[in-house]
Amino acid sequence: MIIDEDILKDGLNETIIAKLIEKHTLEYERFEKLYNYYVGKHAICERKRHSKGVANNKVVCNHAKYIVDIAKSYLVGNPVSYTCSDGYDIEAVKNSYCQQDMPSIDSELEKTMSIYGRAYELVYADGNAEPKSVCLSPMNTFIVYGSGVGDNPLYGIHYYKKHNIDGSVTGVCCIVCDSQMIYTYENDADSFLHMKLTQSHKHYFGNMPVIEYRNNEERQGDFEQLIPLIDAYNILESDRVNDKEQFVDSFLFLSGIDLDSEQARKLREERILMGYEGSDARYLSKVMSENDVEVLKDSLKSDIHRFSMIPDLSDQTFGTNLSGVAIKYKLMGFEQHVRNKERYFTKSLKKRFELYNNFLSLKGAMEYVPLHRIDIVFTRNLPVNELEVSQMVNNLSGIATSETLLSQLSFVGDPKEEARLAAKERILNEKMRNVQE
Repeated sequence: MIIDEDILKDGLNETIIAKLIEKHTLEYERFEKLYNYYVGKHAICERKRHSKGVANNKVVCNHAKYIVDIAKSYLVGNPVSYTCSDGYDIEAVKNSYCQQDMPSIDSELEKTMSIYGRAYELVYADGNAEPKSVCLSPMNTFIVYGSGVGDNPLYGIHYYKKHNIDGSVTGVCCIVCDSQMIYTYENDADSFLHMKLTQSHKHYFGNMPVIEYRNNEERQGDFEQLIPLIDAYNILESDRVNDKEQFVDSFLFLSGIDLDSEQARKLREERILMGYEGSDARYLSKVMSENDVEVLKDSLKSDIHRFSMIPDLSDQTFGTNLSGVAIKYKLMGFEQHVRNKERYFTKSLKKRFELYNNFLSLKGAMEYVPLHRIDIVFTRNLPVNELEVSQMVNNLSGIATSETLLSQLSFVGDPKEEARLAAKERILNEKMRNVQE
């Protein structure tokens, strides 16, 4: 949310906060629709038939969830790794990440931004003065940016309603963060108007501790533009089932035969019909062209995967024994899509690292490390041809560093530590050979 900084020249107050929250709630309907599509509550579920007795199956083919989950697993299925230049030590930050299982938080952030187009992370200090991260939903979190050139985050705002054990609203709470302080506003009524400042304290992170993760420049979800195609696919599949059901329950047309209700009931039970010369009996049903339906189904499915850039991994062409290079060619469009997501994700991860860096260095747990000395590495979650990788590592031995080569091996979690242990082992083996000689 962008706001003219002149409005905030005297700071943020309760009235401005209430207006910002009101403006943000205008997006709630969009967010709710995107979430519903992810969990399988599609438009087809609300379809009604005006005639009684007409089949109304509601088949949900959840391409939305498939698109989000595949993109998430491909990007952050393997944990993100962090390295730094020689002479710098970031073990304190890495240990802090490890203690709170940061890969799980990264996975949640990626899923959230893939659904809604954005996600938010709050970095805070717990009761033991340790930095922690939590993923916040964009449905009740936003950042206020200045209207100047470039991204200038001024405030991070997270708001929610408080409920009692019966589910009744007992009040509201709003947490506001700026570059120095965290403020808490509350109201005992079910309204964000007339809130009162109840608490404030310094956070010591050196910058605004709410981080926005963008899925793309437009802040759109991965399947948001494809909802009409997903709806069309659901309608087609539902109507195929309806047609099958109605085909079984077709009307029996009798010509030249008179039946009353009792005779019709016996006919249904005994399945015996006596006719006369010139009489006729046949079922009335639509002519079903399965080939046409299948062509349309495949066309819709292909468009969903093509425009989402998410491959259909159930396709038979993925079942053959492909080389690593062949797989990369087949996933080229998907890779370009994920690289764009990775670029925005990396930008936000650097902001997180900066907050942890500021806090831990101020605490004395580490020396401050310049941000440009940090490398953030994503490893694609793909089947790996270990033979090809080992041959590449062997061919590059003596050209690239051992740490760089070890980072290419999927079974090596910490290349730096593995390189140190390997060097130590080589020295030990050399000493043993000298003793034996």
